[in-house]
Amino acid sequence: MREIERELAVLIQAGYPILYLVSFEEGRVESRVRAVAEHLSKPLHAWSSTEGATELYSPFAHDDSSPVSYGGGASSQGGGAEGEVSTARDILDHIHVTPVRGIFLLRDFHAHLESATNVRRLRDLVRNLRRQNKTIVIQAPRLVLPPELERDITVIDVALPTSKELGGLIDRFIDQLRADGRFRVELPANTREDLVLAARGLTELEVRRVLSRVVASDRLLDASDIQAVLEEKRQQIRKLGLLEYVDVDAGLADVGGLDGVKQWLYHRRDAFTTRARDYGLPPPKGTMLLGVQGCGKSLCAKAIAASLELPLLRLDVGQIFGAYVGQSEENMRLAIRTTESLAPVVLWIDEIEKGFAGTRGSGASDSGATLRVFATFLTWLQEKTDPVFVVATANRVEDLPPELLRKGRFDEIFFIDLPVAKEREEIFAIHLRRRRREPGAFDLARLAAASEGYSGAEIEQAIVEGMYAGFSSSREFTTEDLLEALQSSVPLSRTMAEDIAGLRAWASTRARPASSA
Repeated sequence: MREIERELAVLIQAGYPILYLVSFEEGRVESRVRAVAEHLSKPLHAWSSTEGATELYSPFAHDDSSPVSYGGGASSQGGGAEGEVSTARDILDHIHVTPVRGIFLLRDFHAHLESATNVRRLRDLVRNLRRQNKTIVIQAPRLVLPPELERDITVIDVALPTSKELGGLIDRFIDQLRADGRFRVELPANTREDLVLAARGLTELEVRRVLSRVVASDRLLDASDIQAVLEEKRQQIRKLGLLEYVDVDAGLADVGGLDGVKQWLYHRRDAFTTRARDYGLPPPKGTMLLGVQGCGKSLCAKAIAASLELPLLRLDVGQIFGAYVGQSEENMRLAIRTTESLAPVVLWIDEIEKGFAGTRGSGASDSGATLRVFATFLTWLQEKTDPVFVVATANRVEDLPPELLRKGRFDEIFFIDLPVAKEREEIFAIHLRRRRREPGAFDLARLAAASEGYSGAEIEQAIVEGMYAGFSSSREFTTEDLLEALQSSVPLSRTMAEDIAGLRAWASTRARPASSA
């Protein structure tokens, strides 16, 4: 039996009255519940608001002595009286009176838990379900849990398919293609593993759908189709609205300075490999990057993903918070489940202090939703075992909740200061190469000296300004153009000198320098 099936079987045998399975995969959940029903030899009946009640499995022979017999729709027999089982109240009443000692799967029942009458009826049922050897299983894509039922309902988050399950699905799909004879399959063993990895985070239905689409176009399944699977994953993540699949276009070589971060990351470059696990190393939790605005924190997050050779997801904390009671907490759990289903992965949380601002006053402003979301996130940071490397960036340390900085949340907290002269030379060279210019044609030492107090972003903007000067005069831009651009701008280190001084004072005893300089 699969892990989810074993868990369901134990809970049903232990007499848990109501199980709540949170999943978008209705068909997959139904097959797991049916497997448990067959294993326990228990009748299984399903209900939905559109199709009424249907029998999915019965260990009994269908004859006159059968305890229950459902037609294809909403008619049923229960307690000897035949009646309609079309509404949510009908199915709850039917479960109460039917002599069937089995499992009752209620599809999308979360939509009916906003009714006080249905909630009260469920509370009435709880007292008798265990004695009658009956179990209600609610299946829904999101969690809606009325306070009155919190103690009576057991919530199970059904994870997306594992790599093993996806591998089996892909193998069966390949076997069907080969048996058909009209299709060709050209997937070496290593490419097949890449396809499984690309499919992580998709439902079984989504994987079958995208594979069917790619082979329908050219009657061929090969390595080139992996990109189509990745695009399907990006599409699903985009529709979720909580996470963004970020294309990594920068590596550590594109980051000027920050040798402290680079050295620290170098020791963890193989942290997610089997060799590291065999060595006894736990997966790294991640790092927080604090520092002055424009000094490369976001670029560093992308470079970390490139260095670890992992996909990069960006969590938009602002999208977590919803208008309805419980929606924010469920969104955070959904974002965490999705991230873990894609592991190993790098999760980037940009400007985390803004996302969780106001946690201290949350109870007065939003009924505590921000505080509960933050608590869920903190617990996950501390206890997560899946290979998810979290990179959090922040500009204003005074807005960071102190709980976030406690040891154990992150492996290390780095402070990124304004670049020194040598680092500024390196930054100039990197940006010039990006614009197809040879750094040796420019006086980097003069540029570095003239840009004291400038951040990496400000240096890049000065190069763009110098390029416009040369372009408008129909000539190649020069060192003098860049020097003039630097002199005409005021860096952030001057306009926010007090804030930067305070940030440096805070970081001097609480964070590790990102640069040895």
